[in-house]
Order: sequence, then structure tokens, then C-alpha cells
Amino acid sequence: MKIVASILVIVDPTVERDFVIDRAKSILKIIPASVRFFINSSNTLTQHSYAYEGMDGHFFEKQRLLFIEHYSKLLEDLVDEFTDLGINATSAFTEEHHLAESIIAQIKEYQPDLVLKSTHHHHMLRKSLISNTDWRLIRKSPCPLLLVKSREWFDNGSVVASIDPLHNKAAQTKLDHLLIRTAESVASQFKQTARVFHCYFPFVSTMFPTASETSEQVEEIRKRHQQKLDEVLASHSIDPDCVQMSRGDLVPSLIHFLDQSKANILVIGALSRNFLERAIVGNTAEKILDDCPCDVLIIKP
Repeated sequence: MKIVASILVIVDPTVERDFVIDRAKSILKIIPASVRFFINSSNTLTQHSYAYEGMDGHFFEKQRLLFIEHYSKLLEDLVDEFTDLGINATSAFTEEHHLAESIIAQIKEYQPDLVLKSTHHHHMLRKSLISNTDWRLIRKSPCPLLLVKSREWFDNGSVVASIDPLHNKAAQTKLDHLLIRTAESVASQFKQTARVFHCYFPFVSTMFPTASETSEQVEEIRKRHQQKLDEVLASHSIDPDCVQMSRGDLVPSLIHFLDQSKANILVIGALSRNFLERAIVGNTAEKILDDCPCDVLIIKP
């Protein structure tokens, strides 16, 4: 990841103190970057939305202005708080109906090097009905996105890059190298340990293999993955003890490794995919976002 000179922080105005603010403060103590705080709150108090007897458009406009004043004061306090720390801070507020699109528009205007946003567990029913804002940002954000969890960082924690060296797209290989470089860079800046994780699930092609055949084929698959993993790691300085290659289902294996390694940040990649790939990979990504115990940094090629 390139040098971070500006950060956009998406503030959730529905909570008293969004935990992404304190994460931004921790990051900006180490990285000398400017910050912009952004709030979007769609305006439903319009004369078109309500028609109570005796209440005209002036009443609802006054209520709308009171809400804007409240959010402006919240942003003003954040700017003052960070300015007192010697950080160049600004703010922006919009009233768009679609949060994700308003964030994308703000990214295009401000052109930050990193976007921070808090993320919460999404109810399964909600996920089946709509695409949540986090997922839309993963697909559309043109810059790195850090989804922040409500947990303090470990002092002696790690930054984990999850890679896929056997992916058949050439872009994935370039992305894997970028993920590792990002993990190394972030770990160095925050005095953490850089780690690399890869998971494979062996599928035996024969319908009714003998035990010996299954064992041989599984070992062959393991060696192939290990070879590709070693090829990717050859141009990096990751300690071999900090590399984990697991066999099994990706999500539980990854979550277990993150817990074991006291991960503060999981670095993963996002590629443009066709509709079928998006459905499969999107489902896996949502499970990772929901179950991941640490912050998730999404990088694109």
C-alpha cells in the first residue's frame, strides 16, 4: 500500500461515540496524515413525507435544519478534538438516501489514501434481503478500505495477509504480492508481526479411491500448494514461522489462525469478478466480515 497522506473516516451518527473515531486517532498518532470526517444522514423530514393537519412545510424544514445543526456540531467537535492533537482535520456532511453511494461520491471528491468505517454483525435475515453498505463499498471503493471492529488492538499483535497463490487469474498473483507488501508495511509502522495465511481444500477427483490413492493425491495437492506459496513468498522477507498453510474450510481455518496469532488487521484482496464468482466469493466474504475478530483491510490491484 502506498504512503497514506489522507484518511476518510465514515462516522455513524446513530451511536453516541463511533469506535472508528478512536481507531482513527490511534492510526494518526503513528501516520502523519490529514483526516476528513464524513456523515451522511438521509433527510426524511420533508413536506412530501408527512402530511399532518396544521403542520406545513416550514415545520419540517425547521426540523431538518435542527438535525443538520446537530450533525454539524458533532463533526465540528471531532475536527476540534483532532486539531488539538496537531492533526489536519476537516469534515463533510450530506443528506443522500443511499449511504454507500454517498460514501463513494465523497471518496471521489476527497480522494483519500485510506477509508475507515466501523462494521457490525449483520442479521442473517437482513443479509438475505439487501446488500449491506460494507459489501457495496468492498466492491466499489477505488481505494483501500479498513472495516473496523469494536475491539482494542493487541500491543504485540499481528497483521495477517490472506492470499490465494493457486488462483488461475494472473491479477491474483499480483494482488497476493501487494497484500503481503501491505501486511509487511503496516506491521512495520505499528510495530506488529507480519504473517501470511493460505488455506486449501483438497478435492479427490476419483469417484471411489482407495485409502492409499486418497492419501497420495492429498499429499500431491499439499505439495503443489506449498510450492506455489513458496514461490510467492520468495520475494518477501516474511519469517517462515509466521506463515500458515491450512487444509480445510477457509472461514473457520482463517478465524482460528487470526485468534491464535492475535491479529489486529486481516489484509484481504478484492478482484472484479463475473456474476457467478461474485455470488460464491461474496458469500465467503460476508462470513469473513461477520466472524472476523479483527479489523479487515480490503485492497484492490
